[in-house]
Amino acid sequence: MMAVQALHQKRPKLAYQLSEGVLKANPRDGRAHYTQALAFAQVEAYGFSRKSARRAYYTANSPIQKYDAAQLASVMAYKDERLTLSQLWLRRAAHHAPDEGERAETIRAFQTVRARNPLNFNLKFSVSPSDNVNNGANSPYNIIDGSPLVGQLSASAQAIAGTVATTDLQLSYRIAETENSMTRLTGRAYTRQVRFNNAVAGLSSRDLSSARIEAGISHTFSGGRRDGAWQVDATGGRVWYGTDPLYDYARIGLKRHQKLTETLRLSFGGGIERQQDETFPKNDATLYDAFAQLSYTLGSGGQLGAYINMREVDSNGINSSSVQWTGIVSYTMGREIGPARLSLSVGQSVVDYDRYSVVFPVPGGRVDDSIFGGVTATFSDWSYLGFVPTLSVRAEKSRSNISRFDVDESSISLGIRSEF
Repeated sequence: MMAVQALHQKRPKLAYQLSEGVLKANPRDGRAHYTQALAFAQVEAYGFSRKSARRAYYTANSPIQKYDAAQLASVMAYKDERLTLSQLWLRRAAHHAPDEGERAETIRAFQTVRARNPLNFNLKFSVSPSDNVNNGANSPYNIIDGSPLVGQLSASAQAIAGTVATTDLQLSYRIAETENSMTRLTGRAYTRQVRFNNAVAGLSSRDLSSARIEAGISHTFSGGRRDGAWQVDATGGRVWYGTDPLYDYARIGLKRHQKLTETLRLSFGGGIERQQDETFPKNDATLYDAFAQLSYTLGSGGQLGAYINMREVDSNGINSSSVQWTGIVSYTMGREIGPARLSLSVGQSVVDYDRYSVVFPVPGGRVDDSIFGGVTATFSDWSYLGFVPTLSVRAEKSRSNISRFDVDESSISLGIRSEF
Protein backbone atom coordinates (compact mmCIF):
# COMPACT_ATOMS: atom_id res chain seq x y z
CA MET A 1 0.00 0.00 0.00
CA MET A 2 2.89 2.34 0.76
CA ALA A 3 4.46 1.57 -2.64
CA VAL A 4 1.19 2.35 -4.45
CA GLN A 5 0.90 5.59 -2.48
CA ALA A 6 4.45 6.50 -3.52
CA LEU A 7 3.44 6.04 -7.17
CA HIS A 8 0.50 8.41 -6.67
CA GLN A 9 2.96 10.95 -5.22
CA LYS A 10 5.25 10.58 -8.28
CA ARG A 11 8.01 9.04 -6.17
CA PRO A 12 8.95 6.04 -8.36
CA LYS A 13 12.28 5.39 -6.61
CA LEU A 14 10.58 4.92 -3.25
CA ALA A 15 7.86 2.75 -4.85
CA TYR A 16 10.58 0.55 -6.39
CA GLN A 17 12.46 0.21 -3.08
CA LEU A 18 9.32 -0.73 -1.15
CA SER A 19 8.18 -3.29 -3.74
CA GLU A 20 11.73 -4.70 -3.85
CA GLY A 21 11.44 -5.41 -0.14
CA VAL A 22 8.15 -7.21 -0.70
CA LEU A 23 9.74 -9.33 -3.45
CA LYS A 24 12.60 -10.36 -1.20
CA ALA A 25 9.98 -11.85 1.11
CA ASN A 26 7.95 -13.35 -1.76
CA PRO A 27 9.50 -13.38 -5.25
CA ARG A 28 6.15 -14.44 -6.74
CA ASP A 29 4.14 -11.45 -5.50
CA GLY A 30 2.46 -10.35 -8.74
CA ARG A 31 1.26 -7.02 -7.34
CA ALA A 32 4.81 -6.09 -6.33
CA HIS A 33 6.11 -6.88 -9.83
CA TYR A 34 3.29 -4.77 -11.27
CA THR A 35 4.16 -1.89 -8.94
CA GLN A 36 7.78 -2.04 -10.09
CA ALA A 37 6.63 -1.97 -13.69
CA LEU A 38 4.66 1.21 -12.99
CA ALA A 39 7.67 2.73 -11.21
CA PHE A 40 9.91 2.08 -14.22
CA ALA A 41 7.21 3.51 -16.50
CA GLN A 42 7.23 6.80 -14.55
CA VAL A 43 10.93 7.28 -15.31
CA GLU A 44 10.42 6.13 -18.94
CA ALA A 45 12.56 3.00 -18.48
CA TYR A 46 10.28 1.16 -20.90
CA GLY A 47 12.36 -1.98 -21.32
CA PHE A 48 12.67 -2.56 -17.56
CA SER A 49 8.98 -1.75 -17.10
CA ARG A 50 7.97 -4.32 -19.74
CA LYS A 51 10.11 -7.01 -18.10
CA SER A 52 8.55 -6.31 -14.70
CA ALA A 53 5.07 -6.36 -16.27
CA ARG A 54 5.97 -9.73 -17.81
CA ARG A 55 6.87 -11.07 -14.35
CA ALA A 56 3.61 -9.63 -13.02
CA TYR A 57 1.69 -11.46 -15.75
CA TYR A 58 3.22 -14.86 -14.96
CA THR A 59 2.81 -14.44 -11.18
CA ALA A 60 -0.72 -12.95 -11.28
CA ASN A 61 -3.35 -14.57 -9.08
CA SER A 62 -6.42 -13.66 -11.15
CA PRO A 63 -7.48 -12.98 -14.75
CA ILE A 64 -7.91 -9.24 -14.04
CA GLN A 65 -4.32 -9.04 -12.77
CA LYS A 66 -3.13 -10.82 -15.92
CA TYR A 67 -5.18 -8.39 -18.01
CA ASP A 68 -3.68 -5.33 -16.29
CA ALA A 69 -0.14 -6.70 -16.58
CA ALA A 70 -0.56 -7.57 -20.27
CA GLN A 71 -2.01 -4.14 -21.02
CA LEU A 72 0.95 -2.44 -19.33
CA ALA A 73 3.47 -4.68 -21.09
CA SER A 74 1.88 -3.85 -24.47
CA VAL A 75 2.06 -0.10 -23.80
CA MET A 76 5.70 -0.33 -22.72
CA ALA A 77 6.60 -2.41 -25.78
CA TYR A 78 4.86 0.16 -27.97
CA LYS A 79 6.71 3.08 -26.35
CA ASP A 80 9.93 1.08 -26.79
CA GLU A 81 9.06 0.78 -30.52
CA ARG A 82 8.74 -3.00 -30.35
CA LEU A 83 5.42 -3.12 -32.14
CA THR A 84 5.25 -6.85 -32.89
CA LEU A 85 5.85 -7.60 -29.20
CA SER A 86 3.17 -5.05 -28.32
CA GLN A 87 0.72 -6.97 -30.54
CA LEU A 88 1.55 -10.22 -28.73
CA TRP A 89 0.81 -8.64 -25.34
CA LEU A 90 -2.45 -7.18 -26.64
CA ARG A 91 -3.49 -10.70 -27.71
CA ARG A 92 -2.83 -11.85 -24.15
CA ALA A 93 -4.78 -8.90 -22.76
CA ALA A 94 -7.75 -9.68 -25.03
CA HIS A 95 -7.71 -13.28 -23.79
CA HIS A 96 -8.01 -12.16 -20.15
CA ALA A 97 -10.33 -9.15 -20.67
CA PRO A 98 -12.93 -8.96 -17.88
CA ASP A 99 -15.86 -8.21 -20.23
CA GLU A 100 -16.77 -7.84 -23.89
CA GLY A 101 -16.37 -4.06 -23.80
CA GLU A 102 -12.78 -4.25 -22.57
CA ARG A 103 -12.06 -7.03 -25.06
CA ALA A 104 -13.41 -4.98 -27.98
CA GLU A 105 -11.32 -1.99 -26.89
CA THR A 106 -8.21 -4.18 -26.68
CA ILE A 107 -8.87 -5.56 -30.17
CA ARG A 108 -9.16 -2.01 -31.53
CA ALA A 109 -5.83 -1.19 -29.90
CA PHE A 110 -4.32 -4.30 -31.52
CA GLN A 111 -5.58 -3.22 -34.94
CA THR A 112 -4.13 0.28 -34.44
CA VAL A 113 -0.71 -1.11 -33.52
CA ARG A 114 -0.83 -3.55 -36.45
CA ALA A 115 -1.58 -0.70 -38.86
CA ARG A 116 1.47 1.21 -37.59
CA ASN A 117 3.74 -1.82 -37.53
CA PRO A 118 5.83 -2.06 -40.73
CA LEU A 119 6.08 -5.84 -40.21
CA ASN A 120 2.98 -7.91 -40.91
CA PHE A 121 2.71 -11.69 -40.86
CA ASN A 122 -0.04 -14.24 -41.29
CA LEU A 123 0.35 -17.91 -40.33
CA LYS A 124 -2.13 -20.63 -41.32
CA PHE A 125 -1.96 -24.29 -40.38
CA SER A 126 -4.29 -27.19 -41.10
CA VAL A 127 -4.46 -30.97 -40.86
CA SER A 128 -6.80 -32.73 -43.29
CA PRO A 129 -7.70 -36.43 -43.30
CA SER A 130 -8.71 -37.22 -46.89
CA ASP A 131 -9.80 -40.21 -48.95
CA ASN A 132 -7.80 -38.92 -51.95
CA VAL A 133 -4.52 -37.19 -51.08
CA ASN A 134 -3.03 -37.74 -54.56
CA ASN A 135 -5.97 -36.59 -56.74
CA GLY A 136 -6.13 -40.17 -57.98
CA ALA A 137 -8.72 -41.86 -60.14
CA ASN A 138 -11.81 -43.49 -58.66
CA SER A 139 -11.43 -46.53 -60.95
CA PRO A 140 -8.54 -48.90 -61.75
CA TYR A 141 -9.27 -48.60 -65.49
CA ASN A 142 -8.25 -45.88 -67.93
CA ILE A 143 -11.08 -45.35 -70.42
CA ILE A 144 -11.03 -42.67 -73.12
CA ASP A 145 -14.43 -41.61 -74.46
CA GLY A 146 -15.86 -44.97 -73.42
CA SER A 147 -13.11 -47.04 -75.03
CA PRO A 148 -10.60 -48.88 -72.75
CA LEU A 149 -7.63 -48.33 -75.07
CA VAL A 150 -4.95 -47.74 -72.46
CA GLY A 151 -5.62 -50.41 -69.87
CA GLN A 152 -5.39 -50.63 -66.09
CA LEU A 153 -4.02 -47.92 -63.79
CA SER A 154 -1.32 -48.55 -61.23
CA ALA A 155 -2.13 -48.35 -57.52
CA SER A 156 -0.29 -45.03 -57.29
CA ALA A 157 -2.59 -43.49 -59.93
CA GLN A 158 -5.73 -44.44 -58.01
CA ALA A 159 -7.18 -42.60 -55.02
CA ILE A 160 -5.03 -42.98 -51.89
CA ALA A 161 -6.38 -42.31 -48.40
CA GLY A 162 -4.20 -40.39 -45.98
CA THR A 163 -3.61 -37.09 -44.21
CA VAL A 164 -2.42 -33.74 -45.56
CA ALA A 165 -0.80 -31.12 -43.31
CA THR A 166 -0.24 -27.60 -44.66
CA THR A 167 1.65 -24.64 -43.23
CA ASP A 168 1.46 -21.23 -44.90
CA LEU A 169 3.51 -18.29 -43.57
CA GLN A 170 3.12 -14.93 -45.33
CA LEU A 171 5.25 -11.92 -44.40
CA SER A 172 5.39 -8.32 -45.54
CA TYR A 173 7.39 -5.27 -44.50
CA ARG A 174 6.40 -1.68 -45.26
CA ILE A 175 9.27 0.26 -46.82
CA ALA A 176 7.45 3.41 -47.94
CA GLU A 177 4.14 5.11 -47.22
CA THR A 178 2.37 8.34 -48.16
CA GLU A 179 -1.17 9.52 -47.64
CA ASN A 180 -2.31 7.81 -50.86
CA SER A 181 0.15 4.94 -51.37
CA MET A 182 2.12 2.19 -49.65
CA THR A 183 4.94 -0.13 -50.74
CA ARG A 184 5.75 -3.42 -49.02
CA LEU A 185 8.31 -6.17 -49.46
CA THR A 186 6.58 -9.55 -49.35
CA GLY A 187 7.56 -13.15 -48.70
CA ARG A 188 5.88 -16.53 -48.40
CA ALA A 189 6.84 -20.02 -47.30
CA TYR A 190 4.36 -22.85 -47.91
CA THR A 191 4.63 -26.59 -47.28
CA ARG A 192 2.27 -29.49 -47.93
CA GLN A 193 3.16 -32.76 -46.22
CA VAL A 194 1.37 -36.02 -47.06
CA ARG A 195 1.07 -39.26 -45.10
CA PHE A 196 -0.59 -42.44 -46.41
CA ASN A 197 -2.89 -44.56 -44.26
CA ASN A 198 -1.43 -47.68 -45.91
CA ALA A 199 1.71 -48.39 -47.91
CA VAL A 200 1.42 -47.93 -51.69
CA ALA A 201 3.60 -49.92 -54.09
CA GLY A 202 6.04 -47.76 -56.03
CA LEU A 203 5.11 -44.51 -54.26
CA SER A 204 6.27 -42.77 -51.09
CA SER A 205 4.27 -40.12 -49.24
CA ARG A 206 7.29 -37.83 -49.63
CA ASP A 207 6.83 -38.06 -53.41
CA LEU A 208 3.55 -36.14 -53.08
CA SER A 209 4.78 -33.50 -50.63
CA SER A 210 5.49 -30.03 -51.97
CA ALA A 211 6.91 -26.66 -50.92
CA ARG A 212 7.01 -23.09 -52.20
CA ILE A 213 9.30 -20.15 -51.39
CA GLU A 214 8.38 -16.71 -52.72
CA ALA A 215 9.61 -13.10 -52.45
CA GLY A 216 8.35 -9.93 -54.05
CA ILE A 217 7.20 -6.34 -53.79
CA SER A 218 3.68 -4.88 -53.60
CA HIS A 219 2.58 -1.30 -54.24
CA THR A 220 -0.91 0.01 -53.38
CA PHE A 221 -2.15 3.45 -54.43
CA SER A 222 -5.53 5.18 -54.30
CA GLY A 223 -5.00 8.32 -56.39
CA GLY A 224 -6.50 10.40 -53.59
CA ARG A 225 -9.85 8.59 -53.57
CA ARG A 226 -11.13 6.75 -50.50
CA ASP A 227 -13.56 4.40 -52.23
CA GLY A 228 -10.97 2.16 -53.85
CA ALA A 229 -7.34 1.39 -54.59
CA TRP A 230 -5.08 -0.29 -57.14
CA GLN A 231 -2.51 -2.90 -56.17
CA VAL A 232 0.51 -3.94 -58.27
CA ASP A 233 2.49 -7.05 -57.27
CA ALA A 234 5.73 -8.51 -58.61
CA THR A 235 6.84 -11.86 -57.17
CA GLY A 236 9.19 -14.70 -57.91
CA GLY A 237 10.06 -18.02 -56.36
CA ARG A 238 10.61 -21.75 -56.61
CA VAL A 239 8.32 -24.77 -56.21
CA TRP A 240 9.50 -28.21 -55.08
CA TYR A 241 7.61 -31.45 -55.60
CA GLY A 242 8.77 -34.44 -53.64
CA THR A 243 12.36 -33.53 -52.79
CA ASP A 244 13.33 -32.04 -56.15
CA PRO A 245 12.83 -28.56 -57.67
CA LEU A 246 9.82 -28.52 -59.99
CA TYR A 247 9.88 -25.02 -61.49
CA ASP A 248 10.97 -21.42 -60.92
CA TYR A 249 8.53 -18.61 -61.62
CA ALA A 250 8.16 -14.86 -61.94
CA ARG A 251 4.78 -13.13 -61.82
CA ILE A 252 3.33 -9.65 -62.15
CA GLY A 253 -0.27 -8.87 -61.21
CA LEU A 254 -2.70 -5.95 -61.03
CA LYS A 255 -5.81 -5.72 -58.80
CA ARG A 256 -8.51 -3.17 -58.13
CA HIS A 257 -10.49 -3.07 -54.87
CA GLN A 258 -13.58 -0.88 -55.20
CA LYS A 259 -16.25 0.10 -52.69
CA LEU A 260 -19.48 0.41 -54.71
CA THR A 261 -21.85 1.12 -51.80
CA GLU A 262 -21.68 0.78 -48.02
CA THR A 263 -22.57 -2.89 -48.35
CA LEU A 264 -21.26 -3.89 -51.80
CA ARG A 265 -17.60 -4.30 -52.76
CA LEU A 266 -15.96 -5.31 -56.04
CA SER A 267 -12.49 -6.67 -56.70
CA PHE A 268 -11.04 -7.56 -60.09
CA GLY A 269 -7.64 -8.04 -61.66
CA GLY A 270 -5.28 -10.32 -63.49
CA GLY A 271 -1.70 -11.36 -63.94
CA ILE A 272 0.99 -13.02 -66.04
CA GLU A 273 3.34 -15.68 -64.73
CA ARG A 274 6.34 -17.25 -66.43
CA GLN A 275 7.37 -20.72 -65.28
CA GLN A 276 10.74 -22.32 -66.02
CA ASP A 277 10.49 -26.07 -65.62
CA GLU A 278 13.41 -27.64 -63.73
CA THR A 279 12.66 -31.19 -64.87
CA PHE A 280 12.00 -30.83 -68.60
CA PRO A 281 12.62 -27.51 -70.44
CA LYS A 282 9.94 -28.30 -73.01
CA ASN A 283 7.36 -27.84 -70.24
CA ASP A 284 8.22 -24.16 -69.67
CA ALA A 285 4.93 -22.29 -69.53
CA THR A 286 3.31 -18.85 -69.47
CA LEU A 287 0.16 -18.45 -67.36
CA TYR A 288 -2.49 -15.77 -67.83
CA ASP A 289 -5.28 -15.28 -65.29
CA ALA A 290 -8.09 -12.86 -64.58
CA PHE A 291 -10.72 -12.70 -61.83
CA ALA A 292 -13.68 -10.72 -60.54
CA GLN A 293 -15.24 -10.92 -57.09
CA LEU A 294 -18.33 -9.35 -55.49
CA SER A 295 -19.11 -9.33 -51.78
CA TYR A 296 -22.35 -8.08 -50.21
CA THR A 297 -22.80 -7.49 -46.48
CA LEU A 298 -26.26 -8.37 -45.19
CA GLY A 299 -28.14 -6.50 -42.49
CA SER A 300 -27.67 -9.44 -40.14
CA GLY A 301 -23.90 -9.14 -40.44
CA GLY A 302 -23.64 -12.09 -42.82
CA GLN A 303 -22.00 -11.91 -46.21
CA LEU A 304 -22.76 -13.15 -49.73
CA GLY A 305 -19.97 -13.61 -52.25
CA ALA A 306 -19.50 -14.46 -55.92
CA TYR A 307 -16.20 -15.20 -57.66
CA ILE A 308 -15.20 -16.01 -61.23
CA ASN A 309 -11.73 -16.83 -62.54
CA MET A 310 -10.15 -17.60 -65.92
CA ARG A 311 -6.72 -19.25 -66.16
CA GLU A 312 -4.86 -20.07 -69.38
CA VAL A 313 -1.62 -22.06 -69.60
CA ASP A 314 0.45 -21.66 -72.75
CA SER A 315 3.21 -24.26 -73.06
CA ASN A 316 5.07 -26.37 -75.60
CA GLY A 317 4.28 -29.32 -73.36
CA ILE A 318 1.10 -30.47 -75.07
CA ASN A 319 -0.38 -31.98 -71.90
CA SER A 320 0.20 -28.73 -70.00
CA SER A 321 -1.62 -26.24 -72.23
CA SER A 322 -5.13 -25.59 -70.96
CA VAL A 323 -7.91 -23.09 -70.34
CA GLN A 324 -9.79 -23.20 -67.06
CA TRP A 325 -12.94 -21.40 -65.90
CA THR A 326 -14.00 -21.44 -62.22
CA GLY A 327 -17.04 -19.97 -60.51
CA ILE A 328 -17.82 -19.95 -56.77
CA VAL A 329 -20.69 -18.59 -54.68
CA SER A 330 -20.42 -18.34 -50.90
CA TYR A 331 -22.40 -17.37 -47.82
CA THR A 332 -21.14 -16.55 -44.33
CA MET A 333 -23.70 -16.44 -41.54
CA GLY A 334 -23.97 -13.27 -39.50
CA ARG A 335 -24.50 -15.02 -36.21
CA GLU A 336 -23.45 -18.23 -34.57
CA ILE A 337 -25.38 -21.47 -34.52
CA GLY A 338 -24.49 -23.03 -31.20
CA PRO A 339 -20.73 -22.51 -30.70
CA ALA A 340 -19.92 -22.02 -34.39
CA ARG A 341 -20.25 -19.49 -37.18
CA LEU A 342 -20.72 -21.23 -40.53
CA SER A 343 -19.45 -20.39 -44.00
CA LEU A 344 -20.72 -22.30 -47.03
CA SER A 345 -19.48 -22.36 -50.62
CA VAL A 346 -20.23 -24.24 -53.84
CA GLY A 347 -18.53 -23.98 -57.19
CA GLN A 348 -17.79 -25.45 -60.59
CA SER A 349 -14.60 -25.64 -62.62
CA VAL A 350 -14.09 -26.67 -66.26
CA VAL A 351 -10.60 -27.32 -67.68
CA ASP A 352 -10.00 -27.84 -71.40
CA TYR A 353 -6.71 -29.39 -72.60
CA ASP A 354 -7.20 -29.04 -76.35
CA ARG A 355 -3.95 -30.84 -77.35
CA TYR A 356 -3.95 -33.66 -74.81
CA SER A 357 -2.25 -36.92 -75.75
CA VAL A 358 -2.19 -40.42 -74.22
CA VAL A 359 0.25 -42.33 -76.46
CA PHE A 360 -1.68 -40.76 -79.37
CA PRO A 361 -3.57 -37.43 -79.48
CA VAL A 362 -7.00 -37.66 -77.85
CA PRO A 363 -9.71 -36.59 -80.33
CA GLY A 364 -11.17 -33.33 -79.08
CA GLY A 365 -8.61 -33.15 -76.29
CA ARG A 366 -9.28 -33.67 -72.60
CA VAL A 367 -12.08 -31.90 -70.71
CA ASP A 368 -12.46 -32.09 -66.91
CA ASP A 369 -15.67 -30.83 -65.27
CA SER A 370 -15.58 -30.50 -61.47
CA ILE A 371 -18.25 -29.64 -58.93
CA PHE A 372 -17.18 -28.90 -55.36
CA GLY A 373 -18.50 -27.49 -52.12
CA GLY A 374 -17.66 -27.09 -48.48
CA VAL A 375 -18.71 -25.91 -45.05
CA THR A 376 -16.37 -24.22 -42.55
CA ALA A 377 -17.25 -23.80 -38.88
CA THR A 378 -15.36 -21.17 -36.86
CA PHE A 379 -15.50 -21.57 -33.08
CA SER A 380 -15.03 -18.03 -31.76
CA ASP A 381 -16.03 -19.00 -28.21
CA TRP A 382 -12.96 -21.23 -28.00
CA SER A 383 -10.51 -18.40 -28.68
CA TYR A 384 -7.00 -18.44 -27.24
CA LEU A 385 -4.87 -15.30 -27.63
CA GLY A 386 -7.16 -14.27 -30.49
CA PHE A 387 -6.70 -17.53 -32.39
CA VAL A 388 -9.72 -19.73 -33.00
CA PRO A 389 -10.10 -23.33 -34.22
CA THR A 390 -11.84 -24.07 -37.52
CA LEU A 391 -13.37 -27.26 -38.89
CA SER A 392 -13.94 -27.62 -42.64
CA VAL A 393 -15.71 -30.36 -44.57
CA ARG A 394 -15.13 -30.41 -48.31
CA ALA A 395 -16.23 -32.65 -51.19
CA GLU A 396 -15.40 -32.63 -54.89
CA LYS A 397 -16.47 -34.70 -57.87
CA SER A 398 -14.64 -34.39 -61.17
CA ARG A 399 -15.64 -36.10 -64.41
CA SER A 400 -13.53 -36.29 -67.58
CA ASN A 401 -13.62 -37.90 -71.01
CA ILE A 402 -10.46 -39.70 -69.81
CA SER A 403 -11.42 -41.82 -66.82
CA ARG A 404 -7.96 -41.45 -65.24
CA PHE A 405 -9.18 -38.00 -64.23
CA ASP A 406 -12.55 -39.07 -62.83
CA VAL A 407 -11.85 -38.03 -59.26
CA ASP A 408 -13.93 -38.14 -56.09
CA GLU A 409 -12.58 -36.59 -52.92
CA SER A 410 -13.89 -35.75 -49.46
CA SER A 411 -11.85 -34.33 -46.62
CA ILE A 412 -12.11 -32.88 -43.13
CA SER A 413 -9.68 -30.09 -42.19
CA LEU A 414 -8.79 -28.95 -38.70
CA GLY A 415 -7.18 -25.51 -38.67
CA ILE A 416 -6.35 -22.41 -36.66
CA ARG A 417 -6.79 -18.79 -37.72
CA SER A 418 -6.70 -15.34 -36.18
CA GLU A 419 -10.07 -13.76 -35.43
CA PHE A 420 -8.69 -10.21 -35.53
